[in-house]
Amino acid sequence: MSNAKETLLLVEGMACPSCIQHLQSALRELDGIGKVEVNLEVGTVRVQHDPARTSAQHLIQALGEAGYESRCAGYAVTGTIQSSRYQSSLP
Repeated sequence: MSNAKETLLLVEGMACPSCIQHLQSALRELDGIGKVEVNLEVGTVRVQHDPARTSAQHLIQALGEAGYESRCAGYAVTGTIQSSRYQSSLP
């Protein structure tokens, strides 16, 4: 992916290795997804994606549909994490 962006999501409800598979599957169904790294210990998911094809809000929505509440903690453009304020629209 030449125009890749890396988004860091804070995810609630991850508890076991099967959650990793579930999260990765939900995100990989989206268009423009590259690498997906899940860290159960700190409750984060780092996603490399093409922002022209899939936005951070799309990532949050996909995780919400999979049963996980999440929000955007930041994104990397040139290796620098910048803050963002996306939140899940789950009830």
